[in-house]
Order: sequence, then C-alpha cells, then structure tokens
Amino acid sequence: MEDKVVAHFKNGKTQRGYTQDFRPDTEIFHLLPSEGGGIPTTIRLEDLKALFYVKDYGSMRRQVDRAKRFPGSPPHGQKTIVEFRDGEKIWGFAEEYAADSLGFYFLPADPQENNTRVFIVNSSVKQIQFQD
Repeated sequence: MEDKVVAHFKNGKTQRGYTQDFRPDTEIFHLLPSEGGGIPTTIRLEDLKALFYVKDYGSMRRQVDRAKRFPGSPPHGQKTIVEFRDGEKIWGFAEEYAADSLGFYFLPADPQENNTRVFIVNSSVKQIQFQD
C-alpha cells in the first residue's frame, strides 16, 4: 500500500511524497517524489522529526489552525500534547507510547485536520504531556 506523507526533518526541511516501505522498527525507508516518477529518496528515521500521513498536500507551510483541545472522546489512545524541540505543539492521541522506543503513532485531535496520523520520532520531542 502506498501512503501519502510529508516528512518533517529535525533540520527544518520538509519533503512530500509517497512511501510503500515505512515501518517504525527499521532505520530507513524510501520516499517517492509527490510529483510522480523520479528516483526514491532514502530517508533515515534518526533524521526525522515526524512523518505526517496526509489527505492532501496543499501548501508547504505548516498548518496553523490545528486543534488545541480535545473534542469529544478519543478514537483510541491517550490524550496527549506533544511539544517538539523546535517549539511546535500538537494535540491528539498517542498510540502505544514508550519512551525507550524510536517513536510512536499519534492521531490528531481534530479528525477534520489534513493529517490523518503522525509517526513521531521520540528524539525530536522536547516534552510530552498525557491528559486524563
């Protein structure tokens, strides 16, 4: 299966594309250019801040109208606020978070958001807060 993603790197760069081989337990995966064709780029997980699974690419700017609250009950997972080392904060639901793992999956708090889920690399996280 091909996933439409936007890779956000720790150095601030972003790259759009499709991946067929991302797995959270491997060190690398490949990103095919979003424009189609081209040569896949090899991405090292340790270089990533997070991998955003998206509905549409839209513009390259970061979405600023993300939910800053938890509407309704969680689809599954624990209510979580993640603050990245670069200052960005996202609200959502952590799935099987473990501090000693490479990362974890995260569902945005607002199901209408463009991001359908996010794989967050733990080394890019400054602070994580779990809500009741």
